[in-house]
Formats: sequence, structure tokens, C-alpha cells
Amino acid sequence: MTVGRTPAHLTDMPGFARKLRSLAATTTIEEFARQRILCLATEKLFINLGEAACRIDARRAGQMPDIPWRKITGLRNILAHGYEQVAHDILFKTITDELPALEAALQRALATG
Repeated sequence: MTVGRTPAHLTDMPGFARKLRSLAATTTIEEFARQRILCLATEKLFINLGEAACRIDARRAGQMPDIPWRKITGLRNILAHGYEQVAHDILFKTITDELPALEAALQRALATG
């Protein structure tokens, strides 16, 4: 974790969130869960999001309490290490229900420097 790279990782995070939302935007939850390649792409983007979150300097992350850092990195760990079967319906709901607020919080954090 390098303090000097924190801005780059923080800048990457809204992009990952946007890409995830675009993957789910044109499908239903049932169609999403049936499309293996789409599910794998989603898993990879969530891993990327979590990896970027892991690399944010702890002091800087502490200045952004509205971002659920532990949830983001926890999901990354589950997906990257295969702790359990992935519930793609839950990933879809996370994209549609939680990512818009996360993306907005990240944009605010970027805007305030």
C-alpha cells in the first residue's frame, strides 16, 4: 500500500462501479444469473474494485466514512479466493442497489481531493 498511489486507485474505483452497472443495466436478474461469461466479468470487476480499495491508504480511507471499505474488500476476498459458491443474484442486487450510492460517494471523495 503506497500513499503516493492512493489517488490513482481512488480514481479507478468509480470506473469499476460504472462498468459493473453497465453490465447489469440491460438484463434481468434471471438472465444475468444464466449468462456465465457476464457473471465472470462481473466477478472480475468486483475483484478489481476491491483490490483498488485495499490499496487506499488507511489514513485517507478513514477520511471517507461513507464508503464501506470492509464490505468492498471482503467481497473481493470471497470472490478472489473462492471461499464459497458465488451467489450471482446477490452480486446483481449489489450492483443495482448499492453501487449507485458507492459511485456517488467516490465521486464526492474525488471532488474534495
